[in-house]
Amino acid sequence: VRRGGHLALGPRSGMKDGYNSLNPQRQPGPLAAPLGGRVEQFYALLKDVPVSGAWGEGNATIWAELLSARTPDTQVVMRYGASNGWLDGKPAVITRRVGKGDLTYIGALFDPQVMRSAAKWMAERAGVHAAFGPVPEGVEVCRRMNANRTVFVLINHSSKRVEVHLPTAMFDALNSTRGVQVKGLDPNAVAVLQAEKRNRD
Repeated sequence: VRRGGHLALGPRSGMKDGYNSLNPQRQPGPLAAPLGGRVEQFYALLKDVPVSGAWGEGNATIWAELLSARTPDTQVVMRYGASNGWLDGKPAVITRRVGKGDLTYIGALFDPQVMRSAAKWMAERAGVHAAFGPVPEGVEVCRRMNANRTVFVLINHSSKRVEVHLPTAMFDALNSTRGVQVKGLDPNAVAVLQAEKRNRD
């Protein structure tokens, strides 16, 4: 983290040590000090609890942890909404800059929409960008590379034909076609696309 990584912790993180013994500190155990916060209380949820903040609005479900920010530079990313009393308005996600990176604690199980926003937020803060770009729903992109070339394997897992707009003109290896900019994929179809060769300066 100090060298620029982003460590995301979730519910029950730091509860036990490497010998399966309970840590004497509250969660996240030995990482509470660098996080600048900790878990104050936790319990299983009987009903979903609304959450809102930098990741949008949604719900916490099944499990929730009440967090505290204990240093001035620890930021609250998400808060619980009005629900069961003990969580109302309390932090659900906290983060702190440590060196060049970030340490984040996610104190609940969130719905898929909030988790997608969380992943996007963390990727942006860490400077991680998609190597290929956006693709239609149901399309999987696998990147393979060596010193000379990059190959993308596209798989259409959906039940309908889709069109994938490529980030640059590519070579379609299975059809020996150069300069492909839009690739059509039938259901369950696979495409192997090669990016331009890298310069070896």
